[in-house]
Amino acid sequence: MKLEENAVAEILKDVLEQGERTQKVIENLERKLEHKDGQITSLIKGFEDRFTNIQVKAPAPDLSPIEDAIASGLTNIIQTIEKNPRPINRQLRLTLFPEQVRNPEYYQVMMRWLVWIVLGSLFMILGYMLLSKRLG
Repeated sequence: MKLEENAVAEILKDVLEQGERTQKVIENLERKLEHKDGQITSLIKGFEDRFTNIQVKAPAPDLSPIEDAIASGLTNIIQTIEKNPRPINRQLRLTLFPEQVRNPEYYQVMMRWLVWIVLGSLFMILGYMLLSKRLG
Protein backbone atom coordinates (compact mmCIF):
# COMPACT_ATOMS: atom_id res chain seq x y z
CA MET A 1 0.00 0.00 0.00
CA LYS A 2 2.74 2.31 0.84
CA LEU A 3 4.14 1.78 -2.64
CA GLU A 4 0.88 2.74 -4.21
CA GLU A 5 0.62 5.81 -2.01
CA ASN A 6 4.16 6.81 -2.98
CA ALA A 7 3.35 6.27 -6.68
CA VAL A 8 0.14 8.29 -6.38
CA ALA A 9 2.00 11.00 -4.47
CA GLU A 10 4.71 11.16 -7.14
CA ILE A 11 2.12 11.26 -9.94
CA LEU A 12 0.26 14.04 -8.15
CA LYS A 13 3.55 15.85 -7.59
CA ASP A 14 4.38 15.54 -11.33
CA VAL A 15 0.89 16.72 -12.29
CA LEU A 16 1.25 19.67 -9.91
CA GLU A 17 4.65 20.57 -11.32
CA GLN A 18 3.30 20.25 -14.86
CA GLY A 19 0.37 22.50 -13.92
CA GLU A 20 2.74 25.08 -12.44
CA ARG A 21 4.90 25.05 -15.56
CA THR A 22 1.80 25.39 -17.72
CA GLN A 23 0.62 28.28 -15.58
CA LYS A 24 4.02 29.99 -15.99
CA VAL A 25 3.92 29.50 -19.76
CA ILE A 26 0.37 30.89 -19.88
CA GLU A 27 1.39 33.92 -17.78
CA ASN A 28 4.40 34.48 -20.02
CA LEU A 29 2.22 34.28 -23.14
CA GLU A 30 -0.33 36.67 -21.58
CA ARG A 31 2.44 39.19 -20.90
CA LYS A 32 3.67 38.89 -24.47
CA LEU A 33 0.11 39.24 -25.73
CA GLU A 34 -0.43 42.39 -23.66
CA HIS A 35 2.84 43.80 -24.98
CA LYS A 36 1.84 43.04 -28.59
CA ASP A 37 -1.63 44.49 -27.94
CA GLY A 38 0.01 47.70 -26.71
CA GLN A 39 2.20 47.81 -29.82
CA ILE A 40 -0.80 47.30 -32.11
CA THR A 41 -2.76 50.00 -30.28
CA SER A 42 0.13 52.44 -30.63
CA LEU A 43 0.49 51.59 -34.33
CA ILE A 44 -3.23 52.12 -34.92
CA LYS A 45 -3.13 55.42 -33.05
CA GLY A 46 -0.12 56.55 -35.07
CA PHE A 47 -1.88 55.52 -38.28
CA GLU A 48 -5.02 57.43 -37.30
CA ASP A 49 -2.99 60.51 -36.33
CA ARG A 50 -1.12 60.43 -39.61
CA PHE A 51 -4.21 60.12 -41.77
CA THR A 52 -6.42 62.57 -39.88
CA ASN A 53 -3.87 65.32 -40.47
CA ILE A 54 -3.63 64.78 -44.24
CA GLN A 55 -4.44 67.89 -46.22
CA VAL A 56 -4.83 67.71 -49.97
CA LYS A 57 -4.12 70.98 -51.71
CA ALA A 58 -5.20 71.00 -55.33
CA PRO A 59 -3.88 73.70 -57.62
CA ALA A 60 -6.36 76.29 -58.78
CA PRO A 61 -7.88 75.20 -62.10
CA ASP A 62 -7.31 77.25 -65.23
CA LEU A 63 -10.81 78.18 -66.37
CA SER A 64 -9.80 80.72 -69.00
CA PRO A 65 -10.56 78.44 -72.03
CA ILE A 66 -13.99 77.66 -70.64
CA GLU A 67 -14.68 81.33 -69.96
CA ASP A 68 -13.58 82.20 -73.51
CA ALA A 69 -15.87 79.54 -74.99
CA ILE A 70 -18.83 80.76 -72.92
CA ALA A 71 -18.15 84.37 -73.87
CA SER A 72 -17.94 83.55 -77.60
CA GLY A 73 -21.11 81.48 -77.39
CA LEU A 74 -22.95 84.31 -75.66
CA THR A 75 -21.80 86.82 -78.28
CA ASN A 76 -23.08 84.52 -81.03
CA ILE A 77 -26.43 84.21 -79.27
CA ILE A 78 -26.67 87.97 -78.80
CA GLN A 79 -25.84 88.60 -82.47
CA THR A 80 -28.48 86.10 -83.56
CA ILE A 81 -31.09 87.71 -81.32
CA GLU A 82 -30.24 91.20 -82.60
CA LYS A 83 -30.85 90.16 -86.22
CA ASN A 84 -34.37 90.48 -87.49
CA PRO A 85 -36.36 87.29 -87.22
CA ARG A 86 -36.86 85.41 -90.44
CA PRO A 87 -40.38 85.09 -91.77
CA ILE A 88 -42.04 81.76 -91.34
CA ASN A 89 -42.84 80.10 -94.67
CA ARG A 90 -45.74 77.72 -94.43
CA GLN A 91 -45.88 75.18 -97.19
CA LEU A 92 -48.37 72.45 -97.82
CA ARG A 93 -46.39 69.64 -99.34
CA LEU A 94 -47.47 66.13 -100.18
CA THR A 95 -44.45 63.92 -100.39
CA LEU A 96 -44.69 60.35 -101.52
CA PHE A 97 -41.25 59.62 -100.17
CA PRO A 98 -40.31 61.34 -96.92
CA GLU A 99 -37.06 63.25 -96.77
CA GLN A 100 -35.79 61.71 -93.52
CA VAL A 101 -36.52 58.03 -94.19
CA ARG A 102 -34.29 56.53 -96.84
CA ASN A 103 -34.88 52.81 -96.35
CA PRO A 104 -35.21 50.68 -99.49
CA GLU A 105 -38.02 48.73 -97.84
CA TYR A 106 -40.10 51.90 -97.59
CA TYR A 107 -39.67 52.59 -101.31
CA GLN A 108 -40.68 49.02 -102.16
CA VAL A 109 -43.84 49.21 -100.06
CA MET A 110 -44.81 52.61 -101.48
CA MET A 111 -44.25 51.45 -105.08
CA ARG A 112 -46.32 48.32 -104.43
CA TRP A 113 -49.17 50.48 -103.07
CA LEU A 114 -48.88 52.81 -106.02
CA VAL A 115 -49.12 49.91 -108.50
CA TRP A 116 -52.19 48.52 -106.68
CA ILE A 117 -53.86 51.95 -106.59
CA VAL A 118 -53.25 52.47 -110.33
CA LEU A 119 -54.52 48.97 -111.15
CA GLY A 120 -57.57 49.43 -108.91
CA SER A 121 -58.36 52.81 -110.46
CA LEU A 122 -57.97 51.37 -113.96
CA PHE A 123 -60.26 48.46 -113.06
CA MET A 124 -62.89 50.82 -111.65
CA ILE A 125 -62.78 53.10 -114.73
CA LEU A 126 -63.06 50.15 -117.11
CA GLY A 127 -65.87 48.67 -115.03
CA TYR A 128 -67.74 51.97 -115.10
CA MET A 129 -67.31 52.26 -118.86
CA LEU A 130 -68.57 48.73 -119.43
CA LEU A 131 -71.56 49.22 -117.15
CA SER A 132 -72.47 52.55 -118.71
CA LYS A 133 -72.45 50.96 -122.22
CA ARG A 134 -74.61 48.05 -121.10
CA LEU A 135 -77.06 50.15 -119.15
CA GLY A 136 -77.09 53.12 -121.35
